[in-house]
Amino acid sequence: MFKVLIVDFSMLKDSIVKMFKDSGYAVELCESAYDAIHKLNAADFDLIVSDVELPGDNAFDLYNYITRTYPYIPTIMTTEKNIDTFFDIIFREEIGNVLCKPFKKDEIINLAEKLITKKNIFGLDNYIGDIIEMKKIRITSSMQIKKAIALIINEIQGWGFTIKNLITLRLILNEMAINAVYHSHGFSKEKKNRKAVQLGDGEYVDIFFGHSNDKYGIAIDDYKGKLSKRIILDSIKKVVEQNLLLDKASESEEDVTEYISETGRGLDLVRKLAGEYYFIIKENVRTEIIIIFDTIFDNDKTATHSSLKIIED
Repeated sequence: MFKVLIVDFSMLKDSIVKMFKDSGYAVELCESAYDAIHKLNAADFDLIVSDVELPGDNAFDLYNYITRTYPYIPTIMTTEKNIDTFFDIIFREEIGNVLCKPFKKDEIINLAEKLITKKNIFGLDNYIGDIIEMKKIRITSSMQIKKAIALIINEIQGWGFTIKNLITLRLILNEMAINAVYHSHGFSKEKKNRKAVQLGDGEYVDIFFGHSNDKYGIAIDDYKGKLSKRIILDSIKKVVEQNLLLDKASESEEDVTEYISETGRGLDLVRKLAGEYYFIIKENVRTEIIIIFDTIFDNDKTATHSSLKIIED
């Protein structure tokens, strides 16, 4: 039985405890960083789930303490805030997993299991239970991306799912597939110049897509493993900073065109617009980005899209 330490003072703390207990975890709850450190020094834990807001304490100091003293214990931060408001701290502390409340039980439990065991971290079927059907498209050239996305969308609609924002889904898939083909294979310059590329012999990108009764998901895989937590955080940080520039420009009418780039746009779109997603990395071996759309989630007006989930093997 895995043991989880939950550090939370919010009104949702008891529901989070219940999520883990109902899933077979042993759980201890405390409400401050001070108490958390005492518990960590007194007992072994497999996972820490800490709210960003703790009374009288700095949760990020707690995170820093954990990474220095217990680097083998994975940590999930939780928050009711927009994470963009403190992304500079996320970047500085290299925090890979932040869930915005309220979140689904399946989402946090699935993430917890992967972070603790590091087993079954790749594969769409490990994130969507009871998959009814799964298909794959292999891409060896940038010229194949547009057609592949059209085929995937047609298939999803053929399964009976209503895609609420078709333009958004096309944009996400296009950005992710382009990143997998270009950046992962060393064609960043060609991407910048919008030049078509053909991958080398034995090189390819796979797109898997499948569905259960109420979910469909898409996984984009490259077999280079060049993405890293640092690259992801750096890319998102640039987008957050650019958004702040744009907000200021809209007020002052200042021209900030020279400061705006496309860097990180794809990763940021996934983070903000996908119902549930995961960046999964095995260094120099494989990168997989999984995007899951849940019909129940889509109809839940309280659900949030601005989380961050990075699983490294």
